[in-house]
Amino acid sequence: LEQSGAFADQKVAIAPIKSAGAAPVETDPLLSKDIRFLFAPNSANLDLNNQENLKNLEAIKRLLTVSPGSTILLRGHVDNSLVEDFRKKGGDAFVRQMALKAVEFSKERAGEIKRLLVERHQVDAARLDTAGRGWDEPLGGTDPEQNRRVEAQWFTLE
Repeated sequence: LEQSGAFADQKVAIAPIKSAGAAPVETDPLLSKDIRFLFAPNSANLDLNNQENLKNLEAIKRLLTVSPGSTILLRGHVDNSLVEDFRKKGGDAFVRQMALKAVEFSKERAGEIKRLLVERHQVDAARLDTAGRGWDEPLGGTDPEQNRRVEAQWFTLE
């Protein structure tokens, strides 16, 4: 091709593909670990006197240490025990309004875990993403405490 001059006016360039927004490294995490940080109802403050909460923070730090290029998505959840009360109080419109607040509140819980990992465990904030799921993904069972949780999903570079 060089001798023919067919592409003489073109340059060879190799560059990463640019995207409009930040996209996850993978669509499916390598590992999804259900971590039930204990939150009191209507609170986004983590109970740091609870040893299980402290162990879970350490577990997330260890995941990031194992794979230096990996990231963690912290997905916050709230319990859905008051949905029927909301419906009785204000109908479906009120339930939708409260669902939006639940998403924000669940993101605050995930943000609390991120803050603690950055401040207490010196984890790089760029390796932690947060998302609020509200009450849309309840666990089975009747105990609302199960749904006051934060899940950690581990994404690795391959």
